[in-house]
Amino acid sequence: MKTINQHHEHFSTYKLTDLTHSLNSNVPTWDGSCGFKNLMTGDYSDCLTHTKFRFQCLEMRAGIGTHMDAPCHCIKGGISIADIALRQLVLPLIVIDVSANAHSDYEISVSDILNFEKKYGTIQPDSLVIGYTGWSKHWNDPIQYRNADESGQVHFPSFNRKAAEILLNRNISGIAIDTLSPDIGVDGRFPVHDLFLGAGKYLIENVANAHLLPSIGAYGIVLPLKISEGAEAPVRFIAFV
Repeated sequence: MKTINQHHEHFSTYKLTDLTHSLNSNVPTWDGSCGFKNLMTGDYSDCLTHTKFRFQCLEMRAGIGTHMDAPCHCIKGGISIADIALRQLVLPLIVIDVSANAHSDYEISVSDILNFEKKYGTIQPDSLVIGYTGWSKHWNDPIQYRNADESGQVHFPSFNRKAAEILLNRNISGIAIDTLSPDIGVDGRFPVHDLFLGAGKYLIENVANAHLLPSIGAYGIVLPLKISEGAEAPVRFIAFV
């Protein structure tokens, strides 16, 4: 039987990485407006009790910062955030690094996936695939991160439809990306959302620090706020190797 110290020593061998952006009123949003407010409703000096407290009220969009899209986000009758199985939230991480080639209109393609698999083997079922494009370097510049043209169309790296189809064939649990979305909504169409959420999978947007992860070998824990009938929810996303 292992002792408490042996269990602690075993856990200490893991490297932990936070894949979550901190929330504040300046974080990028889909339409460029403010999506998060942390309102002070009571400060320490206002407290009438002996022990002094600070009270805050959060006003935010469900799809803010590093967050998850559940199937019901765009599939009527799809499962909600609260219904996603725990086994789909603790899982192996696959990182497809396209940052050397990615630009504002880059789409992660079938060839990117097949090249990855030639090197590392077939992507296994029930894993979470992270597309690392390097776009997260613009996180603190919301205008550049959103990168909208004169017509309002946003431009940032994404996944193309055929890549999403290949990943669905691998029966993964979801995909994640270090941009506002895995697809940019040209002509109001979001094929990656349609495909993945329509298949009962989930999406994670605005991933931080993916460059710190190995291509294979990491595990992730992605925990959304457990919102009944929730279509989207902020997450705390961490990885351990």
